[in-house]
Amino acid sequence: MTAATAALLAVASLIAGPAWVSASPSRATVSRCTHGYTYAGLASSGGVDGVAATITALRRPSVASGHAAAWVGVGGVHQGVGGASEWLQAGVAAFPREGLHLYVEAVSRGDARRFVDLGRAVPGRSYRVQVVETAPDLWQASIDGRVVGKPAYLPTVGGSWRGVATAESWAANHASCNGYAYRFKRVSARTGSRWEAFAGSERVGAAVSRARAGFSAVAYS
Repeated sequence: MTAATAALLAVASLIAGPAWVSASPSRATVSRCTHGYTYAGLASSGGVDGVAATITALRRPSVASGHAAAWVGVGGVHQGVGGASEWLQAGVAAFPREGLHLYVEAVSRGDARRFVDLGRAVPGRSYRVQVVETAPDLWQASIDGRVVGKPAYLPTVGGSWRGVATAESWAANHASCNGYAYRFKRVSARTGSRWEAFAGSERVGAAVSRARAGFSAVAYS
């Protein structure tokens, strides 16, 4: 294991599921500087069979502690059957002294968390990220059409998972807040075999700047 991978794994263990906010998304462009976990993104209003977005880090994030990520996925902490934590997410994340990396992370029912560092990502480059249900309760991530990570078994309490596309930051208390500028384009959800733009989406965490079939999430350090 390289030093970079060890650092990524140590920080990634802090990643948690988002807190839902039911309000309509506003047009503010900056999420406030707050320690602990913060989010700025959207969730589908109903269940999906897949979620996708084209994610770009407009500049290299400034990360003093923790991480600053942008991802799409399903599930969350204590959102599975019997309150189990289940999720699959994929995207980009920046860490102190390690720069920007592609990653996939899963917590399958009954299994330990799996975090996979997929190598360095390039600020300014766009990545098409998808998380799709390939069989009942079985989900798979891909980046730029390439399958990444192992399938995740994510049974639900009832119905289907809601799709999430969000920026996420974690900063330790008393540390400088993390700064980032992520753009999400072609944010879409799959129902059956059909992909469509998010419809009736709800806010996750802080407000984001909306655009047609996408949004931007920006926080200043």
